[in-house]
Order: sequence, then structure tokens, then C-alpha cells
Amino acid sequence: MSLLRLLPGILSRNAVALFLLVGGTAPLIGCAPGNGEPEESPTQTEAEPAEPPGHDWPLFRGDPEMQGVARESLAPPLEIAWTFEPPVEEGRKRPPFKASPVIADGRVYVGGQDLKFYCVDLETGESLWIFDAEGPVTAPAAVAEGKVFFGDTYGFVYALNAETGEEIWRLEADDKVEGGPNVLEVTDLESGEKELRVFFGSHDFNLYSVAAENGEVRWKHETDNYVMATPSIEAGLPGITFGGCDGIFHILSAVTGESIHQVELGQYVANSAAIRDGIAYVAHYGGEVVAVQIETGEIAWKTATGVEYHGSPAVTEKRVIVPGTDKRLVAYDRVTGEEVWAFQGRRDFEGSPLVTDDAIWIGGMDARIYAIHPEDGSELWNFDLGSQVLASPALSRGVLVICGEDGLVYGFRQAAQP
Repeated sequence: MSLLRLLPGILSRNAVALFLLVGGTAPLIGCAPGNGEPEESPTQTEAEPAEPPGHDWPLFRGDPEMQGVARESLAPPLEIAWTFEPPVEEGRKRPPFKASPVIADGRVYVGGQDLKFYCVDLETGESLWIFDAEGPVTAPAAVAEGKVFFGDTYGFVYALNAETGEEIWRLEADDKVEGGPNVLEVTDLESGEKELRVFFGSHDFNLYSVAAENGEVRWKHETDNYVMATPSIEAGLPGITFGGCDGIFHILSAVTGESIHQVELGQYVANSAAIRDGIAYVAHYGGEVVAVQIETGEIAWKTATGVEYHGSPAVTEKRVIVPGTDKRLVAYDRVTGEEVWAFQGRRDFEGSPLVTDDAIWIGGMDARIYAIHPEDGSELWNFDLGSQVLASPALSRGVLVICGEDGLVYGFRQAAQP
């Protein structure tokens, strides 16, 4: 079935249901082989529509569909507004940041490999509070209803008071958590009550759904290998979608966790899919960019590239923008999958792009932050950070926040005009 024919019918259904947050996967690599569907009605429940939360970037890729598109403008050139330096013991080296930051209510949230989770003021870069986790934090957080949720590589998932950093609850999975959480308010089939759920994957092969209020497990869905991606949400279904290290793109009921579709991709998926108008766009280790129709599980198109993908795609009204380990950032036509333009960087792009009307923003392993023209892929600006960038940027209230392999967090603002 043609993707062009599918889009109009899906567009109106998703337009209202996108942002359910009130208030990330850092690029995840290293899937390893593991050991060794009943149909669910798409109308069993409906997500609760809500107004978008200002100009926040409250979870990885900015929204529950993982689109990577900001709802505010930012044009180059930029300049450093502040730098946050996590405290470090004398004589010890500051560990690099792997996690991507998220932003809500004027606060930046990011976890470190130093077993700390940080809250920083967006305007000044000053530390507001620090939480001691059990293990290193390599994945992004999510902020919703006054709480911040994140996991660590010791398998713990935490809910903290977003304002104070006080622990509300913690849950222990059976293995490390290297993907970020996503959130959705669903209606329980038995009680009819609405509840905010937190969804995350683990190296224990499971995708979890837990109650945001108390951390109680509502369901977990077992796959055949690690789940490293931050799951994406198709709120109109409502469905949870994610690619696994089992080579399957999974589409589950957000309410029950039962499988709706399993789409065979044949290779590891360690990054997040970007969803727009009911189509999930995913780039995997096997060198393909694939468009999957969520409601039917059909592959609308796939484009072979031969590139091993670590970073997650972004999706706009017309383009799918994919960072590659071949040093290229490529825009594909969203309907046909044909390459529209390619930007050639100096080294790999491990992180994921952030799109505004003015530019596409991405950090590279060449230690540079780039602004790329969204229409033709030409370079608008770059900044030599002096440190490789593995994490993905976040944007809120005119401040672009990015973490470096030098263990610092940077806040950029538009440079003053001469």
C-alpha cells in the first residue's frame, strides 16, 4: 500500500493526541545476541489530549512520538551562554556524558556516568540539586506531572521530585537500563480510570509499563534480546513502538502490553523510531531506513544505505533526517524514501538531530556542533566545542543544551548581532 494513500486518514487522528506530558536515548550502541500475536483492538481506549507544555523539551527527542522537532525558532550563529562543570574529586578525571539532556520548566535534567543525576538552571547553568544514583546513567530522562524519571546501568529506574530531587520511588529491573523512558496517560480497561504510565526497556529483554505515581509494574512484554531504545508512542492507537536487538520492530498495546504487530527488520535496532501521522521511521544496524505503517504493520518503504545507524532519525512534514556513522546527515523524502540531500561531516554522527524552522542542529564526533540548512543540507554554521559529542541536543526558551565527552554541559544562545 502506498504511504501517500495512508497519510490523510491518519493525520487527523494524531493531531490532537501528541503531547501528554505535563512538564532519550543517548545514542545506544553495542547490541549483543541474546537467547533464543494476538490482534488487539486499536479502539480499546483513547489517550487523554492535553495542551503542549510551553516550549519544553521534557524527554528524549522532545515529544512522545520522538520526532526531534522543536516548537520554537533558533537561528545561527550561537554563543556559549554558560557551562556546567559537575563536581569531581581532586585527582579524578571527570567522566564523559553519554546521556542526552531534557528540559522542563526552566530546568535541565541529565544523568552522568559518575553515578549522579543533575538538575541545572536553564538560564544560568547553576546547579539546583544533585541526586546519588546506584549506577552510571547513560540514557535520557523524562519529566511529567512534577516528576523526573530515569534509569541506570545497574538496572534501577527512579522517580524524583522534579523541583527538589527527592526520591519518590525506585524500581529494580533484572538488568541494565540504557534507554530513556516515555510516558502516556491511558485508561485502564477494567476500572475505567486514567493513569499516567512510564514505559522503558531493559537488557533483561523486557519492555516495562509502570505506574508513574508509585512505580508499580502494570505489565512487561518480553522480547528475544536487549531493549535499548527509548520507545516511541503512537497516542491515537494507543501503541508503544520500539525496535529491539532481536531484529524486530515491536508494536504493542499501551494498555495491556499485548503484541499488535511484529515487523521483521533482521538487524539490531538500538535507537528510537520517529513517528509522524501513524508512520514510524526507523534506521537500523543492517543499513536500512524503514517506514512502517503502525496500524497495519506494513512496510511502506525501505531504503538500503549500507550504513550502521546509532543515532535516531528526526521527522518533519516532508523529510526524514537520519544521522549516520558514514559521516553523513541525510534527508529522505518522507513519502517515497528517496534521498533529497546529504551533508558531509568530518567524522561520524552518533547523536540525533534537533530540527527548528531555521536549522538542523547536531553534534559530531569531530567535536563540532553544526547548524544545517533544512531545505538543501548546506552548512550554515559550526562551532568547535573541543570535545566529541555523543549525546543529542535539547532546546527550550532559546537555549540549546548539549553535553560533551569532556564531562561538561553547555548552554548556547543566539549570538548578539554586531
